[in-house]
Amino acid sequence: MPLSWSCVSACLLALSAAEPPEAVPAAETEPHAVGEIVILGRRGAARDVTLGAGEITQATSPSSRSVERDLLDAVGAGRLADALELTSGVSQQNNRGGFLDNFAIRGFLGTPDGGAEYYVDGFLANRGLAPPRDPATAERVEILKGPAGALFGDIDPAGRVNIVSKTPQFVRGGHVAATVGSFGLRRGELDFTGPLSDTLAARLVVADERSDGWRDHVDLHRRAVAPSLTWRATEALRLTYVGEFTVFDAPFDRGVPAVNGDALAIPRSRFFGEPGDGTTRFRNERHQLTGEYELSPDWRLTAGFARRTGDMHGFSSDQSRLVGRQLWRQRRERDYAVEDVSGRLELDGRVGAHHLNVGVKGYTLEYSEFLLRRNPTADAPHAISIDAPAYGGQALPLLPFTDNRETRRVTTFYAQDLWQATQRLSLLAGVRVDDYRQTVRNNRTGAVGRGEGSPVDYRLGARYQLTDALVAHASWGRSFLLNSGTGRTGQGFAPERGKGWELGLSGRWPGVDLGIALFDIEKRNILANDPVDASFLAPVGQLTSRGVEFDASFEVSAVWRVVVNYAWTDAKADDTAFASDAVLNVPEHSGGAFAVGTFERWKLTAGAAYVGDRAGALDGSGLILPSYWKAKAAVECALTPKIDLRLEVDNLFDEHYAQSSYSPVWIFPGAPRTVRASVKARL
Repeated sequence: MPLSWSCVSACLLALSAAEPPEAVPAAETEPHAVGEIVILGRRGAARDVTLGAGEITQATSPSSRSVERDLLDAVGAGRLADALELTSGVSQQNNRGGFLDNFAIRGFLGTPDGGAEYYVDGFLANRGLAPPRDPATAERVEILKGPAGALFGDIDPAGRVNIVSKTPQFVRGGHVAATVGSFGLRRGELDFTGPLSDTLAARLVVADERSDGWRDHVDLHRRAVAPSLTWRATEALRLTYVGEFTVFDAPFDRGVPAVNGDALAIPRSRFFGEPGDGTTRFRNERHQLTGEYELSPDWRLTAGFARRTGDMHGFSSDQSRLVGRQLWRQRRERDYAVEDVSGRLELDGRVGAHHLNVGVKGYTLEYSEFLLRRNPTADAPHAISIDAPAYGGQALPLLPFTDNRETRRVTTFYAQDLWQATQRLSLLAGVRVDDYRQTVRNNRTGAVGRGEGSPVDYRLGARYQLTDALVAHASWGRSFLLNSGTGRTGQGFAPERGKGWELGLSGRWPGVDLGIALFDIEKRNILANDPVDASFLAPVGQLTSRGVEFDASFEVSAVWRVVVNYAWTDAKADDTAFASDAVLNVPEHSGGAFAVGTFERWKLTAGAAYVGDRAGALDGSGLILPSYWKAKAAVECALTPKIDLRLEVDNLFDEHYAQSSYSPVWIFPGAPRTVRASVKARL
């Protein structure tokens, strides 16, 4: 029996057999003060300091947002992208054939192939590669902005995303849900938690989704199983285990090409791969153990360990170039594997007016990339018509292309001090030292690239309480990030380096949170599409991003909550090797507004997101992805005290839009109008 289903069986048997102790009141909505991270929604589970942003970050990062479970449910978040729409300055990026959650924050993205790095419970969760997340396992999503948004010592002047997992509660509860919808969608969910004893609680989250897909010949099947246990060993010691087992199956899908510079010329449902290539499978497994020990009322020790393994394998026929009305294709076979082991230890406490935080963390990474491919030629183009695709074409036998194995050994030391200098003024200083060893071996040629170093980075911040309701803040920081892979010449890449500042004002009044932030960020050695050959990556000499962000949330009444955001982002690349100074998929203007109304037996949700014009290619073609509005709406009805019925529509007005692009022949269209109906029974 697979390990994941063994965990499922054990949790179900234990939960069903256990006699619950006397009920403990459910966690109440957690308030936040002006100048702190803003909570969007109502926090239903108490914050766990071992899984999310620490107290210093919570207290000094008012431009950051925590999107809570109830708001994720209200907007029907079925993908990570749905949660990120609720905050300013986040744009969608290339999704790697549908097998990647990818985004940019404040104009800065990860690699076009590997995507932006994100965290789960404070551990980097997609180093190397990882499949798209299933939101069923998430309690909240933290979008940590600017140098102040540090996470267990990690600094990024743009920002980071941390997904906090659902963990066991000592009150029995849960739900089962079934969903059907457009394009043959069938989805089931189970979320069950409760005490096994006075000191031990368990939780089990299971999700299974199938869809025929809105793209021709692109069906989907994804499964997620997440068992967890919490042990309150003593009043001072608490340990939590979280497991996660994910399988994601779908054809590899590169979208559609632009025709004569028009990114929307081709029907969005048209598939240009080869159905005979079959399904690509991505498997991911995580095991995580975190603990908290209260040394005294003022001092706390936290620790964590995580191990993740994953692999992806499959064939595809990817667009290579458009010749007349024929799309030449490149056939590929991918076989990628990753093993990532991480650990951390952190001491947090107070001495007088100083809040101190000291930690050590480290990780080892083994990442293998094996890729076979056959480029099209005039004699063997492996072509398909863009007007009337006829499938069944055969490419020539595949040839070796990439066979790399990357190894990393990284240890990080960090320390920070939040000093309450006066009743109104707080000052922050932090330092971080990374000691790294990186090796990239080309198994085809025997060439080995090595990198090592011990860079030192800093962050500084200040917060001043202007009035009881208004706070000004400023922060500055430097960052360091290792790059993976090799370029067109077979050489590895230098680390990415960044620096930037943020200034802002935040206000909090009864039922109102407002925040505005100005930022200026510069990074070097960011990987982008190689301007000579888009099959490879190349470092951009320098990328700068300046902008303004506005976020607000309102409790309009006891019934209505409204969340609005807007971002102006001026992102530019400075590298003469590139034909354009544009940054891929980053709009100058973006924003959104969402409203949730909660009545006695009804809940209504409506909103829209706006994304402005964006660069769709960096090859000098000048391809622009047009701006668009995407609206959604939902209505939920309590049929009984324990059974809810929900009807939701995404892309309400059936907008035809391009979600993201990698090149002029790899444009991923946005989904058409999608209707879903679900029934949920609370246990």
